[in-house]
Amino acid sequence: MLSSAVSSARPTPLNGLRRLAPALIAVPILCYVILVLTYAVNVPWVDDMDAFLSFILGYNDAATLTEKIDWLLRPNNEHRILTAKLSTVLMQALTGEVNFRWLIFVAFAFLLGTFALFYRVFRSMNLPLLAFLPVCFIFWQPQYYLTSLWALTGLQHGVAIFLTLLAIYLLSGPGRYRFMGALAVQLLASLSMSNGLFGWVAGAVVLVLAQQWKRLGLWVGIGIGTIVFYFHDFQNAQGNDSSVAFFLQSPHIVVAAFFTFVGALLDFVPVTDIVKRSILPTLFGLVLVPTVLWFLWRMNWPLWSRNRLSDITQQRRRYFFTGSYAFLFINAFIVAFLRPRFGYGVMLVSNYMIYPALLTSLVYLNGLSELRPQQALNRWMRIGLALSAVVWVVSYGLHWPQIAQRRHMLLTFSYNQRHNDIGLGPNWGSDFATMVRRVMRDAVGRGMYRYPEGYFTPYEAALKPAALAQASVDPDLALRMRGGGYDYIVETDFDALPQPVTDAAVVVQSAQRTYLFPSESGFRPSAFFLRRPVKTIWAEVINPVLAPGIYKVGILTTPGSVQPIRFSNRQITIP
Repeated sequence: MLSSAVSSARPTPLNGLRRLAPALIAVPILCYVILVLTYAVNVPWVDDMDAFLSFILGYNDAATLTEKIDWLLRPNNEHRILTAKLSTVLMQALTGEVNFRWLIFVAFAFLLGTFALFYRVFRSMNLPLLAFLPVCFIFWQPQYYLTSLWALTGLQHGVAIFLTLLAIYLLSGPGRYRFMGALAVQLLASLSMSNGLFGWVAGAVVLVLAQQWKRLGLWVGIGIGTIVFYFHDFQNAQGNDSSVAFFLQSPHIVVAAFFTFVGALLDFVPVTDIVKRSILPTLFGLVLVPTVLWFLWRMNWPLWSRNRLSDITQQRRRYFFTGSYAFLFINAFIVAFLRPRFGYGVMLVSNYMIYPALLTSLVYLNGLSELRPQQALNRWMRIGLALSAVVWVVSYGLHWPQIAQRRHMLLTFSYNQRHNDIGLGPNWGSDFATMVRRVMRDAVGRGMYRYPEGYFTPYEAALKPAALAQASVDPDLALRMRGGGYDYIVETDFDALPQPVTDAAVVVQSAQRTYLFPSESGFRPSAFFLRRPVKTIWAEVINPVLAPGIYKVGILTTPGSVQPIRFSNRQITIP
């Protein structure tokens, strides 16, 4: 049993819960698995179309092996995504189609791999299993749901993180085969996302500490060659040159952004303004960074003082922790340097939240490995358990409704893409919209992609413009509209809907097209958690998505409404 590894010489807090440790650890893992299974949908979003569907169409049409390799290695925006593309090729070969729900599951497997790596490091400490519980709470929380439930980000960040940390782990131990394995894994990490390139620096740090000079020379040589290859044909750097100008103009923002990004695990007030929102993460970052620096000094000073550690297992852990910190801190610096020009809120975007969760988990594990005497270790575990439990509960409270709303949004916009050739990201008339229209039509026509069913499926025939052409205005349906320009906010009167209402949408319909825009009312905390009746339908109508025309405005309410589709006397005109 896992609990058999308990060391009687090193008691831990909450000793009475030791027998429950496997069940306690299973709770956050199972909750997250259920979350992914429930909310992952087979709908591509924005860059997914180019990264997966456009790629597989071009790859299949390639006539030669050289052309196929080119499709695998060519960059997408700022990244090469070899692992994501290989996953797509394998899926299409096995099933005949590209399913984004299953691509999300593939990305989740890499996340599990990172967690397993942390667990392996923990087991080398010979501590009670209960001491690992804080890592489970920090790791398996939905703050970074856009990395877990978006195919492209999952197969970028999740892949690069796992492969890079695995390479560092392999380098932390002796043996020729471990080194060769680290080289192979690091090469794949580098070609799977630009963040993976940081692993060359982190691996070099480990080899310097281990004084493996011959291996260091080979590692650096291959790393330089890989980096040169990675950037040799980039045509789109997304304006990163302007980041230098931004830094020179506002260096204090970049410095603050670094600490905000590092401490983003404590992003507990995401709906407030960015100044108030960033205070707690920045303060936590100001705690984490000195803590890491202290651990780095404690772990590596003996190497330079010629007083090497006699515990080989702990020394390997020290190599792993040092290399992992190097990887994560380089990543944090690059994000803080390149991204604040897009707005400070980027430091707290869900796509990136996996990194502060990883860093905090590593710091906690590092403390388990280093802290003495026993009293300090016990205090460390109590702090870790309290903090991680709060993070887990707050993260589910804040982000679970957002995750459910995102699923509703993706399904709704897939209707628009299917029936209007637009909806999954681009604006009407843009070059991006033209590309997406071509790719989606081609993928569906070849049987490589199938649109999912949704709450609207029973009403699709009734939603066609021809079916709605003679629909009369419902005098009892009053809609409030405000806005213009980019969007309109459309809302029904309070308590004016037949009950029950679960999934709902605002309908805008012209003579040629019908669009749906998802209602957000059912995902407010009171309605979502307490299952209170939805009293209004509230939705944002995004005007740039609409083709020019005059649109009637109505609502779609499900399930079981006597009149599920109703129109008001309100109109929207798109010039």
